[in-house]
Amino acid sequence: MADKIDTSKHANKASWGKGRSGNPGGRSPRIGPNGETAAQLARTHTAAAIDTLAEVNGNKKAPPIARVAAANALLDRGWGRPKEVEDNEKPDMTKLLSDLIAKLPG
Repeated sequence: MADKIDTSKHANKASWGKGRSGNPGGRSPRIGPNGETAAQLARTHTAAAIDTLAEVNGNKKAPPIARVAAANALLDRGWGRPKEVEDNEKPDMTKLLSDLIAKLPG
């Protein structure tokens, strides 16, 4: 079995005690040159990002998955994400399908 190394003689006298952080506040959320947060810096590119999403969405040569992702991102930003529907608010699918089938011609 390996011998334990005695680190007490190597420990700095100013080191933190067991379970204590040397940076209890964590990394500062301010990362910009003028103290901006990442969200604030990202918001400065909103117009360009929307233009890019619109360009990808309108590009017929773009892969369908890219066009759908761009369309979803545009809708989410313009109208918000859809809220979840409660079980009691969901329509009766059997009745809904029966009604639709009844409306079919022929």
